[in-house]
Amino acid sequence: MKPENVNPSNFKVESVLFDNGDFSIAYGKWENDKNRIAMRWNGNEDDPGYPKLFKNPVWFLIDDALKVPFIKSLIEKKVQNIKT
Repeated sequence: MKPENVNPSNFKVESVLFDNGDFSIAYGKWENDKNRIAMRWNGNEDDPGYPKLFKNPVWFLIDDALKVPFIKSLIEKKVQNIKT
């Protein structure tokens, strides 16, 4: 399932920060209030990936203390990809 199509009512994706087809990291609003980072395994057409709730795809929220390190590592990865 494409990460931009995973929008449960409590987490709204504002931007997909990383998507390699199998795994995604997104930035969005948790309960329309707090900016959060979340991640998930995407699955495929027959499987909505993980995590899921009652067969519906959802996001796993990253603790706020890890938000900056996650974003920093994603920026470093993009820089490495540009250099290679």
